[in-house]
Amino acid sequence: MALPECLRRAACALLACCSAAALADEPVHSWNFRVYLNHDLIGYHDFTLTSLGAARELRSAAHFLVKVLFINAYHYDHHAAEIWHGDCLERLESHSDDDGKMLSVHVHSVGHELDVEATDAHYSLPGCAMTFAYWNPVMLLQNHLINPETGEDVPVDIRLNGEEDIQVRNESVHAKHYHLHSAKMDIDLWYSAQGDWLALETPEKGRRLRYVLN
Repeated sequence: MALPECLRRAACALLACCSAAALADEPVHSWNFRVYLNHDLIGYHDFTLTSLGAARELRSAAHFLVKVLFINAYHYDHHAAEIWHGDCLERLESHSDDDGKMLSVHVHSVGHELDVEATDAHYSLPGCAMTFAYWNPVMLLQNHLINPETGEDVPVDIRLNGEEDIQVRNESVHAKHYHLHSAKMDIDLWYSAQGDWLALETPEKGRRLRYVLN
């Protein structure tokens, strides 16, 4: 229905504005996650956001290693650097090793467009665009996001699922629970009342991939 949707969008916008302002006041902000497949620790995914005057730089690094009966069954490595002006992506460089499949993405602004060049795609996007920037709650208002691993422009539907208490660093925290849906993925996300990213979960081949804050 239109009215609840408008109210939800307005609430999200207020939350995003407050959180973005708080992040802008911090020269460096980090999110360091342990990554689990069900209950097995398989690696980490770290994010560091640095203020560069009017711009911001986001660097991320991930490493996963899944073992079955002490044998390495799957590995994943990902490194990315993003430059942001406000809530708009200006540049992205990423390199990934998805169990031996090498992927790279190069994005840069050209006038009022973003030029996206990836291993399997090359296209342009008009205006302001975002990646799956979980660290920035403005992402929750988007209906298209750039996948920084593949360069794909992904249509998404993001909805508030409600509020609940979750464990963060061994403490109970009241959080807003969002669900992101696309044709290829379903992702659950949790944020504090101040808009800080707290946790992520997604299905992975019958199991659950979980991000837990250090």
